[in-house]
Amino acid sequence: MKLNGKNLLGFLLLIVLTLTFSPLYADNFSGKTYYTRINIWYENPNDILSTNYHRGTILPIGTKVSIHKLINRKIQFTPEGSAQMFTIINDKKTNTLSIDELFNRYFSIEAVQAGVGDYYQATEADRENIKKGVITLGMSRKAVLMAYGYPPTHKTPLLTSDIWYYWYARLHKVNVFFKDDKVFKIETIEPASYPGFIKSDVDSTGGKKSGNKTKE
Repeated sequence: MKLNGKNLLGFLLLIVLTLTFSPLYADNFSGKTYYTRINIWYENPNDILSTNYHRGTILPIGTKVSIHKLINRKIQFTPEGSAQMFTIINDKKTNTLSIDELFNRYFSIEAVQAGVGDYYQATEADRENIKKGVITLGMSRKAVLMAYGYPPTHKTPLLTSDIWYYWYARLHKVNVFFKDDKVFKIETIEPASYPGFIKSDVDSTGGKKSGNKTKE
């Protein structure tokens, strides 16, 4: 197909816009210093799924990192003082965000624990829970995000929802219930000893129930 002057100009403009705004060429992040804005769980640092499974080791909120690249569905970075490359993978099965949107959930150009912002606006009890990577009754939504990270968007598309769905593993889940923007119930669901059923433990303002079997 031949391109006349007008079509050629439009074609070149399209290339420029693609190179400028595509995540494949997100060089604005590369080589810059950022800070983790949430706790990041990982078992294999080179395979951290955006599904946000809560297993293994925690890379703490406020960790200083060097960003290497954003390419396709991956964010590659190295924590300060480490030679280990970390890779966050945008899992399209459980996440509907772009790689740029995902990046902004994980990282901030400002130090998270510098005495200002959401971390220092949290209560002292919430800050202790954030450090430990745990959720307890009465925590604020923002504190839950910092402690536990973001729930995958395929089940929790809106953070204004009254229930956030997290996973420890594929069949091991934790559902966090909010009332007036505070946690009022936490339900953990794990596989039972026989197929097709799950075991549910509920921690709420009304107490804890264990061994409650429900059909999955």
